[in-house]
Amino acid sequence: MKIPVLLPNIFDHPFTYESDKKIEVGKYVLVPFGKTDSIGVVWDQFEKEKNKKTFKIKKIKKILNINKLNENFIKFLNWFSEYNIVPKGMALKLHLLSSEAIEDLKEKEYLKFNEKHYFNKYELSKEQNDAFKDLIKKDKKFRTHVIQGTTGSGKTIVYFNAIKKKVEEGYQALILLPEIGLTNDFEKKFVDFFGFRPAIWHSSVTKKNKKIIWSGLASNKIKVVIGARSALFLPFKNLGLITVDEEHDQSYKQDEGVIYNARDMAISRAKFENVPINLISAVPSVETYNNIKLKKFEYSRILNRYKDANLPDHEIIDLKKYKLEKQKWISSKTIEKVKSHLLRGDQVLFFFK
Repeated sequence: MKIPVLLPNIFDHPFTYESDKKIEVGKYVLVPFGKTDSIGVVWDQFEKEKNKKTFKIKKIKKILNINKLNENFIKFLNWFSEYNIVPKGMALKLHLLSSEAIEDLKEKEYLKFNEKHYFNKYELSKEQNDAFKDLIKKDKKFRTHVIQGTTGSGKTIVYFNAIKKKVEEGYQALILLPEIGLTNDFEKKFVDFFGFRPAIWHSSVTKKNKKIIWSGLASNKIKVVIGARSALFLPFKNLGLITVDEEHDQSYKQDEGVIYNARDMAISRAKFENVPINLISAVPSVETYNNIKLKKFEYSRILNRYKDANLPDHEIIDLKKYKLEKQKWISSKTIEKVKSHLLRGDQVLFFFK
């Protein structure tokens, strides 16, 4: 029986292999490729025949013990490939872990994500509760909802409640953050609210932990992932909600290798998976603002800070006056990051030689 298998390389089509039995679309397989073996995924379409020459077809060596890839995610990768003008094999490579697929591990490897920790109960203000009710109105299918809130208004607690509802219903959730440096403090806040540890995913996580997380998501043994851009391509078994925090941040744009905007791709993945997505920001991006005006995105706003706390002191810096960009004392990319931090209420310290 002929089987189409996509490999994580620069080819834009699956290769044809043989198998003694039918293999479902989305199954991970080990196949011979050149002088070595390679992990691939049974794809939803065959390679287009360009001529009538016959070639010897190699056999699939092994079907891996991993839950099959969601067919909606395969459709997303096909779309991602065309939209971002990259080969399908390179889109698949973003999904695999260094071109590997991780089989089920022993249960003890996932224990740290199921341990119970002390957690606090947070009472929502009226504004927060209204925003939360808006979030869960249409959370059974795809829709994009934006929460705009003043710095310190408690936007995080609002969408934490929405995630908690989905997790209690048996779903998995993804939270995207723009910067690796935000994950440590964010993890503490998460544990304080939920009482269990989330999986953290970014480039500095060890390969061993990445294998545990990748496998745990594929087997539905890990419920929530907090991660940078690459977390968008993880193998969720039962994804129920995507949240993009600080959706306006320029760090969501990957400008090397495979170029894409993780915020926009997150919206597209949510659409293919038919799950809701929440965009969170104090200052929505121009694109998001336009989609709100066109009523493509739903919208909630929190005007007051939590418990009426005072806003932090701030100072407006006239960058043109100091000619920072002209003299190259600060790059324009750094300036954008400074603006982003100031808008979040963070303090920024400059050192000059």
